[in-house]
Amino acid sequence: MRNKISIAASSLLFSLVFLYSLGPGRNAVDRLPLICSLLLYITSLLLPLQLGYRKDAIRLLAGISRLEICLDNFTCLFVWSLAGSLLGVLLFGLIFRKKSILGNSALLLLIELVLIFCSLLLMKLPGKFRVSRGSGKKQGKIALRCLQVSALLLLAWSLPQAALLAKSAYENYQSKEKWQQVPAAVSFDDDGRLDQRDHYPAELALIKDEERQGNAVLSLIMDDQMQTSKAELGGYDHIVFVNDQALKLAGISHQDLKEVALADLPAESRNFLRRILPLNTAKRQTVPKGMHLLISRKKLAALNETQDFQICRKPLLIYSKRPSEIYDMHGFLYPALSTGNLFFIRSDKLIPALKRRGLTKIYSPEPFRLKQLAQSKLELAKLYLKSCLWQLLNCILLLFLLASILNYQAGAWVQLNRSKVFALFTSGHKWRIIFPPAAVAAALALLVCLLVTAILLVLYAESPAGLLICQFSFILLYTLVYGKLLSKKSKTEVKRTIGRKG
Repeated sequence: MRNKISIAASSLLFSLVFLYSLGPGRNAVDRLPLICSLLLYITSLLLPLQLGYRKDAIRLLAGISRLEICLDNFTCLFVWSLAGSLLGVLLFGLIFRKKSILGNSALLLLIELVLIFCSLLLMKLPGKFRVSRGSGKKQGKIALRCLQVSALLLLAWSLPQAALLAKSAYENYQSKEKWQQVPAAVSFDDDGRLDQRDHYPAELALIKDEERQGNAVLSLIMDDQMQTSKAELGGYDHIVFVNDQALKLAGISHQDLKEVALADLPAESRNFLRRILPLNTAKRQTVPKGMHLLISRKKLAALNETQDFQICRKPLLIYSKRPSEIYDMHGFLYPALSTGNLFFIRSDKLIPALKRRGLTKIYSPEPFRLKQLAQSKLELAKLYLKSCLWQLLNCILLLFLLASILNYQAGAWVQLNRSKVFALFTSGHKWRIIFPPAAVAAALALLVCLLVTAILLVLYAESPAGLLICQFSFILLYTLVYGKLLSKKSKTEVKRTIGRKG
């Protein structure tokens, strides 16, 4: 009965995820929940066939036809799958009320029928002379092992992803809280139309107008956009481009600042700035007139390239009162505009200036697009949180899959070793000697997870600490689940065996 309920439950989950993926979630990039729910459903189809394989073989030997046995298995799988699917379709219809649900439901039932037929074909009975005393069919064991390994690898992928997405959601929410200090702040939502040299004079004039009105803010962490060594940073944690409005927004006064000369910087840092700054300045000079190198006695909140505030504890500031007079339009100002590191505090002042400079005509007949920074950060936080919840759903589905297979493996191992287990137990041996598969399984899980950890660290070197925490949490969780379930199920089977032998 338990296996039948698991078929209905997995069919219910698969139908909900499937209908959502084709409906409200059809534009989602991540299809992993659909894959995980599909793997769980396939597992729920194979397990009852594998567990009942020996029983079906005995029925075949007793003279019952293959067709009758196959029809019985098909009826069981189809009825319980249909029950779960119909319940899932009903729940989905009540929640989302989509008109296209009937067409998608027909496709869902067709997919489930195909999977049922494939499962029955894989687990078809052999000839009478091939019926063995083993627990299940070899092909079924291989299929379940492949599903187990797939689930293990997907789980090793999903847990770090969930952690990184949760971290991104938190960072965007924190950034949104800081942007609430300037709720009307906007930046260009540009698709490349402004990146034309014909428009640079009008754009430069616009930036000068906004600087005069105190509406333009330049805040850019240089080393966030390029790889820099500690020696090139010269003992500072960040190098930041700022203007007056950026300092005001960060709560830094001129009394908190101290000017340093380029010659006073360490040699590596000095050479680095001499190599980089001429590429960004209009006159191709390292420190032109109007630019100053400053250090701050206070921490400074500055923007990285994703418009998130980052705390700089000991920054070297590259300050200019009028960035439009210092920096090159093509090499610096336009890129800063497009990334939002050069933004505007009040949209009501910016829009008339856009019209006055004729820049709104570039987007005609479409409206000129400006991005409300506080709102966009809130939307990003919601998006990352939604993706994080999807990854957690993956983990839950995969853990159910692993638990189902582990339960089967423990029972199958004891069935194959009944006499050996009984002899060892009655001889006074301890459980850890009787059940070596639990230790082997835990060691295998540990090895696989360590290998996956190494691969993920290479792929996601940006946050190794977070990934290590997630991976070791996963290793601990999976090892405990595997060993505990296998031992518990085996002990139950042993006690049942002892009761029958006694």
